[in-house]
Amino acid sequence: MKKIVVVIYLLSVALHMSAQSIPVFKEGERVAFIGNSITCGGRYHSYIWLYYMTHFPGMRIDIFNEGIGGDVVQQMSQRMDKVFEHRPTIVTLTFGMNDVGYMDFTLPGNDTIGERNVKTSLNHYQQMEKILKKQPRVKKILIGSSPYDETSKLNKVPFPGKNNLIADISDYLAKRAADNQWYFIDFNRPMVAINQREQQFDSTFTLCGRDRIHPSTDGHLVMAYLFLRAQGLAGNPVADISIYAAGKAITHAVNCTVSDLSVSAQNICFTYLAKSLPFPIDSSYYDNELHNQADGLKVIPFMEELNQEVLTVAGLPDGYYLLKIGGKEIARFTAYQLRRGINLASYGNTPQYERAQKIARLNEQRWLMEREMREYYWMEYHLMRRTGMLWKGDEAAVDTLLKYREIDPFVNWNHKYWLHLRSESVRKNTIEEQQHLTDQIYRENRPEALKVELIKL
Repeated sequence: MKKIVVVIYLLSVALHMSAQSIPVFKEGERVAFIGNSITCGGRYHSYIWLYYMTHFPGMRIDIFNEGIGGDVVQQMSQRMDKVFEHRPTIVTLTFGMNDVGYMDFTLPGNDTIGERNVKTSLNHYQQMEKILKKQPRVKKILIGSSPYDETSKLNKVPFPGKNNLIADISDYLAKRAADNQWYFIDFNRPMVAINQREQQFDSTFTLCGRDRIHPSTDGHLVMAYLFLRAQGLAGNPVADISIYAAGKAITHAVNCTVSDLSVSAQNICFTYLAKSLPFPIDSSYYDNELHNQADGLKVIPFMEELNQEVLTVAGLPDGYYLLKIGGKEIARFTAYQLRRGINLASYGNTPQYERAQKIARLNEQRWLMEREMREYYWMEYHLMRRTGMLWKGDEAAVDTLLKYREIDPFVNWNHKYWLHLRSESVRKNTIEEQQHLTDQIYRENRPEALKVELIKL
């Protein structure tokens, strides 16, 4: 409990320092997240969308991954035509990790080189800003990049001083957002604060993955949490039910309806229809990562602020009670626990949680298809453009791919995605399949009425 209090304090200080406030997504919003590999292969935007899918099931929005691995802001500005093909109502932009350099930090005079890289990057950002200003109806959210972790003892730090320059870019974006009356949120300093605090207990801890660059899924949950919190969504419950058993009364029901209350000496029964689903937490590991999404709950108050489905029952005789939802046994509680309130969102066996898990699996399938599409675009932008083969996809382009596959490990890594998606008809079918998955999510993410029983044991 003490650790959570410290986390909340540190995050509140970091959020206050950067004065972060960004708009809540509304019905019909189309949001494009522009960035580098942290956006391309990362899940933070997918988690943000999953929160909206579960917490606002009747409010359709669409989110688009516009990340490309290895990109600097200059390259992002050169592909904005594709971004605006989505007809976004909101765009977010994050950069800095690649812009400040890598091997430059191993050279003599690396401070000067790094500062020069930052200056070059900010000059190129001016072109991006001109492009964004041509879309006055589109809301803009600038994001300070997640950090390069220089303090973990996980392994050797190959690029000391890198994150200071990333933070300089973040500060610049905060100023430009203020000057343009746009929005800004910083991932960098809050994540650094969490890393440094956790490293007091485990010197090898990091949210930023084995390479200190790409966050594991716990880091992406932290990023999603910071974004949702900046939208003012903390404190909005999945549902909040309070019943006074002795008086056979429903004290309050927030974001849900409670009906048909029946109270006897041995049983309490009512019908519960929520307006939201709980956010499902994933305990799977991906890509040999350090941590999983569930590990993120140890360092941020996500459950306390964003995932509360509370059932409180006062006025019960002392003893143990079996909770059943939809005819399914969930857990046993004491009268004291029920009087204090239990968070149903922390129980993975409730019918509503299982429905949310199905939504999460569909969203993950959608995300995987979208990510593969981003690897296709990486090949187009990073190889085909510089070889004069952009968007050709013909046999000459295949020959180019095969040639560079032998000498470029990144081309070799991504070649199978490009070969699969080089046909326009295949890409069209892939996009349509993602759309079908999204449509299915918004058909199946509605909560259903459930019978809730508390049986005295």
